[in-house]
Amino acid sequence: MVEKHYVLVTKSSCPHCEGALELLKSKNSSFIYTDMENTKQILEETKKQSDWETVPMIWEQLVDWSNTSQKVLSSQFIGGLEELEQSLNDEDD
Repeated sequence: MVEKHYVLVTKSSCPHCEGALELLKSKNSSFIYTDMENTKQILEETKKQSDWETVPMIWEQLVDWSNTSQKVLSSQFIGGLEELEQSLNDEDD
């Protein structure tokens, strides 16, 4: 079975990060997140690599869960909370 799955980079002190997690929970979406509150160097490098200055940083993936070794079929950077909200609203339309 192929399903959407979200990967988030967050900080525990970030209200937008909490909002993104709550939104995904409310939609029963599959997701994982990494809290980088205490890993400033890694967070800064991740920001550079994704060309995004704030958290959360959110990727949407299509994952094939049909066997024991899940396979990521595609991965696309969405952006932050506002972009996630727009993406999920587009799906509902």
